[in-house]
Amino acid sequence: MKKTVSVNIKGINFLIEEDAYELLQDYLDRLTQTLNNVEGSKEIVEDVELRIAELCSSKLNDSKTVIELNDIDSIIAALGNPEDYLEEDEEQSTKSTNNHTSSKSSEKRLFRDTENATIAGVCMGIANFFNIDVVIVRAIFVVISIFAGFGFPLYIILWLIVPKAQNTIDRLRMKGRPITVESVREEVEIAAGKIKEGGKNMAHRIRKDGTYQKSMSRGVKIIRTILGVGFIGVGIAILIPFLIFVIGGAQIIPVQSADGFLSLSELGEIALNNQSDFNMAWWGVMIAGFSMALFFFLIGIIFIFSLKNKWAKLSLLGLFLSGVTGGIMCAVVGIRTGRDLAIGAELESEFGSVATKELTIIPNIETITAKGNYDVKSNGDWGLMGIDKESITLHGIHLRYVRSKDSLFHIQKNIKARSHSHKQGITKCQNIQHDMSLQRDTLHVDSEYTFPKTDKLRDQEIYLTIEIPKGGLVHIDDRIVQLDEVDYKEEESTYYIERGMIRGNGSYRKRTHRRHW
Repeated sequence: MKKTVSVNIKGINFLIEEDAYELLQDYLDRLTQTLNNVEGSKEIVEDVELRIAELCSSKLNDSKTVIELNDIDSIIAALGNPEDYLEEDEEQSTKSTNNHTSSKSSEKRLFRDTENATIAGVCMGIANFFNIDVVIVRAIFVVISIFAGFGFPLYIILWLIVPKAQNTIDRLRMKGRPITVESVREEVEIAAGKIKEGGKNMAHRIRKDGTYQKSMSRGVKIIRTILGVGFIGVGIAILIPFLIFVIGGAQIIPVQSADGFLSLSELGEIALNNQSDFNMAWWGVMIAGFSMALFFFLIGIIFIFSLKNKWAKLSLLGLFLSGVTGGIMCAVVGIRTGRDLAIGAELESEFGSVATKELTIIPNIETITAKGNYDVKSNGDWGLMGIDKESITLHGIHLRYVRSKDSLFHIQKNIKARSHSHKQGITKCQNIQHDMSLQRDTLHVDSEYTFPKTDKLRDQEIYLTIEIPKGGLVHIDDRIVQLDEVDYKEEESTYYIERGMIRGNGSYRKRTHRRHW
């Protein structure tokens, strides 16, 4: 049976055997005496006591509640004898330190290195943990912020979750160094040198001058409040459009339909492959939108009220992960939709030829009648497309004018569409309905074309190629197209093309350019 005593080591109470206590007290007395003339000796002793408290706590469990003599022996062996390293010269001490570091492992942990921080010490802490240059870590954060978009939120999360190195023991763990009396002394000396270089007088003023400290605290609080309000503003800027256009289903896309304009979800129904993709995209947008808005809201609240509890940090991490999950869901749907646009298909047909010097093109547009003795003079604005229950109507016919190889006008019609396979693309081309007719020297062309809604929007287009003979003219929408103005010489391999488009309202737009082959 042994006598025990109760001791308090750095705020933690322990029951320790009397002989173990005497050995520990003797060790601390020798340590204090040995470091009597060493700069920062008080801080070194306090850090060693903190390490002793940690090691003593690790020795206890549910079945063991008393620190024994052999426990203190092992703790002293781990920390090292304070007289040993002071008796050696600097070169021998460095060699001993290197050997000691290589022979003993340390419980390496990730901390924020606020002493060498640019913002919050996250990058410096990661650099210390992985033993790499901090410039590399900062460059990685910049790259993922620019190209991936989540570098800044990730930095904020690490800022809030990763603890900062508050003492010498934390700094040693951050660097992966063994925690001994010698390593503690070296770390304290390094820190003391930095304090001298950075301005020892200012540090003393901050510690002693209560008024200055209060001013600094008030300034930090104001900055945190401004940042918090800014983050909440970003959350509101995300949430309001999200509620209006996604949840509220505001119809903002101009089309001609029985139900008016289209909402974003309605556009998704005619653009995405199937109902499964639509559902995944819908939930992905919902999860990502709400998570992003609430993420910035919570950051703002944390900054304003200086919240440091683990639930706030865990909530922030949960919102970030859910936002990433929603983004991944949307990305999967985007990849599937992009795959269905990967392969182009085209059908071509010779529509007809005509022997004339002048060809007139008349766009056919949808006619509307008015009651009474009125004629409709306006063509209207058809928006992006027309939609009914079964079909989609697009407007705009592309025209290409090239040199005819003989004395005739030749007219070709090309129909284009895209899909995940060439066969499916051809099927979509065949499903496009477009009317045109040639009556003597007049070509009547519908300004619109339709296809089934089940074909989805897959870059369906109509191209007409008009081959104009030498001296021939094309009349369209009060414009005249002729190719004789160009000095065309076949031997110079100059191939002249003029392009234009019949718009949905029947008007014509053209642009002219020359290609060299």
